[in-house]
Amino acid sequence: MTLLRSLFLACLCTGLAACGGGSNSGDGGTDGSSTASDSGSTTGSTDTGTDGGSTDSGDSALNHAGTVLPSVAATPNDPFVSTVGRDRAAALANNPGVIYEVVENHGPDAGLDCKSLSAEFASCSVANIHIKDNTGSLNDGNWKLYFHSIRRILQVQSDEFSVSLVNGDLNYLEPNDSFTGFDSVKTIKLVTEFSHLVETDFMPRYWIVRDGQSAELIANTDSETDENTYAVEIIGDNRKAFNGETNPIATANNRFDKNQATSTLAAGLTDAEVQARIIPRPTSLSVGAGSLDISGGFSFADLPIPAASINALTARQQQFMSTSGSVPLVSSINGALPSDSYTLDVSTTAITLTAQSNAALFYGAQSLLGLVKPGTGSIPQVSISDSPRFDYRGMHIDVARNFHSVASMKKLIDQMAAYKMNKLHLHLTDDEGWRLEIPSIPELTSVGGKRQFQLAANGSVTEANALMPQLGSGPLSSNQGTGHYSRADFIDLLQYANARFIEVIPEIDMPAHARAAVVSMRARAQNLGSPDDINIRLDDPADTSRYLTVQHYDDGILNPCLPGTYNFVETIVSDVKAMYDSAGVNLNVWHMGGDEAKNVFKGIGFQDFNDPNQVVWKGNVDTSQYDFPWERSPACSSFIANTEGVNTVGDLTPYMIRRISEIVADAGIPSLYAYQDIYSEESASGNYTISPEDLATTRAGVGFWEVVYSGGYNSANRFSNLGFETVIAVPDYLYFDFPYEVDPKERGYYWATRFTDTQKVFAFAPENLPQNAETSVNREGDAWSATGDTDNLGFVGMQGQLWSETVRTPEQFDYMIFPRLLALAERAWHRANWERDYVAGQAYSNNSGLVDQAALAADFAEFAAAIGEKELSKLEAAGIAFRIPVPGASVQTGSLEMNVAFPGTPMQYSQDGSSWTNYSAGSPPANAQFVRATSPNGSRAGRAISVDAE
Repeated sequence: MTLLRSLFLACLCTGLAACGGGSNSGDGGTDGSSTASDSGSTTGSTDTGTDGGSTDSGDSALNHAGTVLPSVAATPNDPFVSTVGRDRAAALANNPGVIYEVVENHGPDAGLDCKSLSAEFASCSVANIHIKDNTGSLNDGNWKLYFHSIRRILQVQSDEFSVSLVNGDLNYLEPNDSFTGFDSVKTIKLVTEFSHLVETDFMPRYWIVRDGQSAELIANTDSETDENTYAVEIIGDNRKAFNGETNPIATANNRFDKNQATSTLAAGLTDAEVQARIIPRPTSLSVGAGSLDISGGFSFADLPIPAASINALTARQQQFMSTSGSVPLVSSINGALPSDSYTLDVSTTAITLTAQSNAALFYGAQSLLGLVKPGTGSIPQVSISDSPRFDYRGMHIDVARNFHSVASMKKLIDQMAAYKMNKLHLHLTDDEGWRLEIPSIPELTSVGGKRQFQLAANGSVTEANALMPQLGSGPLSSNQGTGHYSRADFIDLLQYANARFIEVIPEIDMPAHARAAVVSMRARAQNLGSPDDINIRLDDPADTSRYLTVQHYDDGILNPCLPGTYNFVETIVSDVKAMYDSAGVNLNVWHMGGDEAKNVFKGIGFQDFNDPNQVVWKGNVDTSQYDFPWERSPACSSFIANTEGVNTVGDLTPYMIRRISEIVADAGIPSLYAYQDIYSEESASGNYTISPEDLATTRAGVGFWEVVYSGGYNSANRFSNLGFETVIAVPDYLYFDFPYEVDPKERGYYWATRFTDTQKVFAFAPENLPQNAETSVNREGDAWSATGDTDNLGFVGMQGQLWSETVRTPEQFDYMIFPRLLALAERAWHRANWERDYVAGQAYSNNSGLVDQAALAADFAEFAAAIGEKELSKLEAAGIAFRIPVPGASVQTGSLEMNVAFPGTPMQYSQDGSSWTNYSAGSPPANAQFVRATSPNGSRAGRAISVDAE
């Protein structure tokens, strides 16, 4: 077993977001410490503070000088300094220009001492930054190049340049005293933590700052959509997490093999069977011999539900069919039916819909629309009896890392409603942004809702008026790094969702992932003339705790010992509750987030350099140089000494949870939800378990996000057995910010799995987590085994998750969610006949033979055909920029054979990559160089691939 393979397995065992694809950033000293925040002078002149300009702040906590990262001299003729990237840089049209390149992803196998370089899990890679200047504009050396790196930079190998970390992923490069000027291109070699396996790891937007002047954006790096304008493509072995990784890189040939069984089964379905396949599948559906002519349309106008809900149905209906009332539709409420259930009967002359509730009538109407195939003037004769599997059928959206507009949210809500989902969990705040107006605290959006590069008069980065740039937002505020919902926007969104029977769950993340709030309240204290007031601030000005979060911040965790923290929570809860009241909508669940309140250097990926029991797969650090959060906070020392029941730093988190639950309960909100890691801790930082009985709210819930194959198949039961309403939101199956397939061209992070395609979501068994060992592989592509060792009292639902670090545009937003959301809706609403009951002690593996694989394959083939033949057309009519699948192709039979994940999706081939011909299986060409698929109406094309590429 190679060393890197061992490291990868170690990451698997932790189930931590930090592993392999989470955002881990730079060291600030010889062993990785970072002290970049709260530094820099506060004196100097002031200007307007426009984008890329300078301003002045009277509070050093708002200014950030860089911390120089470890560096060594360059090695002559270094094989890890690439000519490929240098040539790309030299060929750039703009000047200056920058090209980023990952040269070697397998650091340990290439002989790098990642362990001694303090790499988490002793995993590192080599990258180059190539800077072009053939005009001498940078020869004076009086400049800094700012850039984003989601990987911690462990070491700089250069004679002429140094690199400094500001905070998070923001770094800058500058010439040192040995700088000799440019001879066209200079290359700086970096050793970075972990690897770069997909091209969206390369964040856009580099900018030059010349001695206090405004930022100059490097033109070739200013792209939201094409990383190859500023980065070299990832090719060859660098596409693998380690040498010998089992996951195959997606090719035309292996896509063809993967799709073939579905294509064959779908070809055996009749048109009526495909049209009758509603998504999500009803509990019971029988298809008659006849059909109902709907060319004259039908109308929902007489449904006994609110007018806004009727309007929602009609708005969807008119996207792909007539809304006139030619066909009779008779509807009624029958409260004796099971909760949210309905019956739908379509005869050859009429439609009858009976439902238990208004919501159930709405679901039945959506099923009726589900029978429609756009362009077909009839629907099958059917009899349906249906009810939901889970009460909680959710989708989580992170609007904090990158902002997503009201328009995008409404389009998402429309499609969630179309497929009978009923919970929209909005992650409104994080380190990188606060996205909801709180009228009584304007700084939360005027500062925390904006990312913009500004310098203090002394040259340090200031956050007096905006958060520093992160995640490729660059120097300007004119992109998705900036934005928020006004109070009116949010009320409108609540009402829009409510009309579609969708509950919006607000999440205000704390105590970690709270940097936007922390900085905003520093700015507020400064604006109020009390910069150190702990009745306002969320951090202790005297706290010297040395920590680094998963996203590389050293100042992003709010302090549970301050009166300002609880004043803040009370204000936020009150103001948000008032928005729900104004919307006429109940606020039933408050989500406090709660994940990852830790110091990564105290985690499982590191060990002390003097530890006599060192292992090869951990990075070495001086652990005496690091603290747990709040460990060196004088406010917390005093709080612990004077608060009954709080005896150590480890007691602070459970105290805070209980206190927040009291605030939430006092506001009349019945339920508090959080991520599972804050409810239970078993480490040196604390040892506790919170149960619902410990909280003041009537109910309590858990968003469960542990990796299933790393033990989550058992630990999920623990929370439901404690009495928590447990929502399954596991990353290896339900994170939609992960790539669709193992291909560097696919977008997303990959710390829990290399891919999650629609078929994988469809095959997920949410109520019997060990079963998934028989139907899927782990992150490195290998089989795994699972045995449930505890009883399970059941889960309340499941939820897809979109984290938006790499999702910056509306089109990318749609691409990552659709069509995976349809498979999520299927599993949340309907339990398939191939899903087995959970039984404690039952073992599953890739060869356990317990799952009816034939039934699963047949079920997916019907589902996939319904997507390809019907649902993609509806999504297209709704303006959804869904991912168009990359087709499979083979020429082994002497002619071009093509298939696609969703049978019925149009496919094309080309000999030159520019002229395209529609593919027909009945008259295929002998060969082709390139293949692609298109949207149903041909207005968009998916990614083209070479037939022969490996």
